Amino acid sequence: MINLLRSGVLVMAFGLFLAACAVPLDVSVKTGLEAGSAPRSSPGGLEELISGLNFKVSGSYMTAPPKCVAILPLNKAPLSKEEGESAGPSGITFDQTEVVRRVLYAHLSPHGKRDVEIPRVDHVLGGMEDGARDDYSLIGRKLNCDALITGEVTEYGARFMGIYSRVAVAANLKMIRAETGEVLWRGSYESTSNGGSVPMSLIGVAKGIYSAAMNVREKSLLMVLDNLGRTLVSSIPDNRIAVLEEPLAPFMVAGRGAGRTDTGATARLAKFFAGLSGKPPAKRKAALIAATRSGRFKDGDMRRLHLELIDTAPRDANSHGAYARYLVNEGDYAGALGFTYNALALNGKDSAMHFLKGRIQIKLADLDGADASIIEAVALDRSNAGYAGGLGYLNSLRGKDDRALAAYQMALDLDPDNGFSHYNMGVIYYNAGNLLASRDSFYRAGLAYLKKGDYGQAQKTVTDLRELAAKGVSIDNELDSLERSLAALREKNLKNA
Repeated sequence: MINLLRSGVLVMAFGLFLAACAVPLDVSVKTGLEAGSAPRSSPGGLEELISGLNFKVSGSYMTAPPKCVAILPLNKAPLSKEEGESAGPSGITFDQTEVVRRVLYAHLSPHGKRDVEIPRVDHVLGGMEDGARDDYSLIGRKLNCDALITGEVTEYGARFMGIYSRVAVAANLKMIRAETGEVLWRGSYESTSNGGSVPMSLIGVAKGIYSAAMNVREKSLLMVLDNLGRTLVSSIPDNRIAVLEEPLAPFMVAGRGAGRTDTGATARLAKFFAGLSGKPPAKRKAALIAATRSGRFKDGDMRRLHLELIDTAPRDANSHGAYARYLVNEGDYAGALGFTYNALALNGKDSAMHFLKGRIQIKLADLDGADASIIEAVALDRSNAGYAGGLGYLNSLRGKDDRALAAYQMALDLDPDNGFSHYNMGVIYYNAGNLLASRDSFYRAGLAYLKKGDYGQAQKTVTDLRELAAKGVSIDNELDSLERSLAALREKNLKNA
């Protein structure tokens, strides 16, 4: 697959700068203009792209960009000595660092690099000894990923001071090459929203208090978080046009409940199990199914519920299948695969379980096994566009482009708004040098993602169309149309968040 620098404002400037150099150079930026300002080059690199953003991209990144990036858990920054008598906890919670991590993932996942879903990262780290979690080379091998992002959240929250309020989230991050520990990129940014005013009259006081109070609403925090993720990720060059994979686990920004700890979970589970005592198997099974779907129980309690359900209904394929899906969402792919086999042994006609099994096998690099599983899913349900698209993706991974195109077209015949298939067809055409066909597929993908409300993937199609425009491909009004619609979609998403 061809690796190319994209032609967005930031990365095009990187490309022009590096093309003029005989050897790769590090690019270091401390910015001072508002987003969207024209970049200004200097002997030391590029300056003044986005207000308040500080970042550095190494020459090694530009010459040997990573193919995969995983975001590790972020740390909580301690208070500086100016803020307290001695360095100590900043008041930032683990759950708040997780929210920032997931927002970063949301903005990074549309990149051409392969990403590792956060539940998978956490599952692999959870299975390692404490000391080994600092061994980035080992982590990279276990995740099959060549680059890792780590760092700290340095500010998170809102301050309300009567007539003035401030919402701010800040982070200091770096991307390292897992095998060597070399820093490929580092970036820091503080995203803020200020409300209120200095009053000159009693009416001014009332207006200032209202503005300040409105600023600390959850919408303001979501906008600040979104801006943080988007701004930091904008400084990471997106240097590959590659086939996309749809997430195996559902994506959630909210993390674990905004820092609240459910101290009554253990007692609630014990009370629930006590209530099952003496119930006939059918009612016991129904109660357990309802409990696994209720959202009342988390983490280890959910595992106990699923295993109890399997003990209660060992011949029920759905019980095994439900636990397989739960384990996927927890990043335990090997464990999930075992329960897909159990489910299919009890019901071999379950097309969704064959497809899930195939997708897990892809994650575990068993492409031959995945091929057999996904073909079985398609054979059982030829009306499912998702199955056909998955077959196309598998064949893209195997380098069988003709079979991949045929499968993607099958998916589009079933669902013309399947952005995943449109996009991956565009990648195949791009790598084959058919740039006009690639343009058409990317544009259709953009329209499909906009219709679906998928901000991240729609943005990716815009980035790729810019790449094609830089190569002399006529884009006409398509790019402007997508960008306007994308801006409207982003605003709508923030309002509805």
